[in-house]
Amino acid sequence: MSKTHRVGSFVLALFLLISTVGAVFLVVFQSQQQDEQNSLQEEAQNSLNESEQTSNETTTPQEGKLEGTQLAGYTPTDQRITELRFEDLVEGSGAEVLASSTVTADYTGALATTGIIFQSSLDTGQPFTAPLSNLIQGWQQGMPGMKVGGTRRLFIPADLAYGQSGQGNIPPDSDLVFDIVLISVQ
Repeated sequence: MSKTHRVGSFVLALFLLISTVGAVFLVVFQSQQQDEQNSLQEEAQNSLNESEQTSNETTTPQEGKLEGTQLAGYTPTDQRITELRFEDLVEGSGAEVLASSTVTADYTGALATTGIIFQSSLDTGQPFTAPLSNLIQGWQQGMPGMKVGGTRRLFIPADLAYGQSGQGNIPPDSDLVFDIVLISVQ
């Protein structure tokens, strides 16, 4: 065998070796990415299940609905909410919400003075997806920094919610409390 053939064979063998190592690396990397994605989805579902279980333990929803029942783990207050604040009930570990994000989440909203739920996506079984910039000011200011898989409770003053006009079964000048389970961020 000539020297040129040996060099060619060596180069071909080296190319096959590098291609094989690269393919193995790619498969391992994709597998790790899929495992991480599955883990984040499982955390979000577990958080949602924990929230539903806690809610079901403390209230008896009419016909399986949360609307009209008491928000789990919340004590109503006659004190006005004067500034936006939040409490992370479950710390997420996934992607972080930015002001420019589009979020997919489940939510349960209640009146701060009574703790009565006025709406919950859990009643429909359908999380919502929307650009953060299209939501009420309380969400726009209260969600950045939240991570996928987390559950955050927002305490929103009326002026950062629906203000003097109210909305649907939310009376005018109502301070609101939302429990938000973040499913994904884009």
